[in-house]
Amino acid sequence: MQVRCTLYHLACIIAGIFLVMGPLNCAQATDFEQLRKESANIKTIQAHFVQKKALKILSKPLVSEGRFYYSAPDSFRWEYFKPLRSVVITYKNNTKRYIASGGKMVEDKTGGAQAMKIVLNEVTGWMNGKFDQNPSFKANINEGTNTKITLTPTEKNMTGMIEKIEITLSKKSATVKSVKIIEGANNFTQIDFDNVEINKAINSSVFQDVE
Repeated sequence: MQVRCTLYHLACIIAGIFLVMGPLNCAQATDFEQLRKESANIKTIQAHFVQKKALKILSKPLVSEGRFYYSAPDSFRWEYFKPLRSVVITYKNNTKRYIASGGKMVEDKTGGAQAMKIVLNEVTGWMNGKFDQNPSFKANINEGTNTKITLTPTEKNMTGMIEKIEITLSKKSATVKSVKIIEGANNFTQIDFDNVEINKAINSSVFQDVE
């Protein structure tokens, strides 16, 4: 269960990291070198997201809503507002996870935060646009109505947990439109982003305080 939870959070953070690509020149984004060049100018980013999780056993998807913050080089905040509030924050190499309990936010002491820290360390290279240089995934770019990046796990411990991850870049708005995490037949999580703000100042307290 801990491995599944860790890999799932990895997928969610991947969603946020690819959002860091920000306003890409999609007409030229045909290789990963171009993506690295485009992402170099991103210092901060924040966005609202809606997450839909579909399971074969459910008649309709589970819907969550939240907000994502990033500040270079390695500060994150991934927060769910509803239906249940939870927060993962990383600041100065320190990762913490909080969950709502008894009307207040309580730090998770079960080891989940440490697992998240390992995950964040694993994907640090992606913050510099190195989307094709993580050995855990094979990455491909396909052009069509929208530009699509597909990540396929290469490690056996992800078998049955994550089949592939599809990141769609909107050519019209030149931003990351959605991320779809496919776990298996009829089981997937889709995260759609909106209200994206790039290089807008973010107070450091966002990555330290949880109210």
